Amino acid sequence: MMMVILLGIMFVGSSQPMSLVLLLIFVTLSYVLYLYVVMKTFWYSFVIMIVMLSGVLVVFTYMASMSPNEKFIWSGISLMILIVVFLGVLVDGWGYPLSHVSLKLWDGWTMLVVGWLISFLLVVMLMVIWVSEWGDMAARSS
Repeated sequence: MMMVILLGIMFVGSSQPMSLVLLLIFVTLSYVLYLYVVMKTFWYSFVIMIVMLSGVLVVFTYMASMSPNEKFIWSGISLMILIVVFLGVLVDGWGYPLSHVSLKLWDGWTMLVVGWLISFLLVVMLMVIWVSEWGDMAARSS
């Protein structure tokens, strides 16, 4: 939870749109992992991840494409704090023991289903990118 709070503070203090997008992804993923460990089920955290990363990132991507490119400057102290927090989370292990329920996600037929879903979403994403690059689409014609 400490990592989510620190990333939230870094999100408020950031001014560059691309760093805002990256911080939003990290905040969402760390919050989803925390919910997964606490609730011992992945469905609720999976839905939150899909909603956050699909809905909010569209707005941030549009905003990032409209803003001018500026040089990205890492502050030494902020980078050091980020590394210390990530190492603290890795050593602490979220503070919760892994249960047998969370290990069932990657056991047997559920591994096959999750792997299929991941590969399906990857193929769909690549197809959307491929289709969006066509030149004579109705949305791109003047």
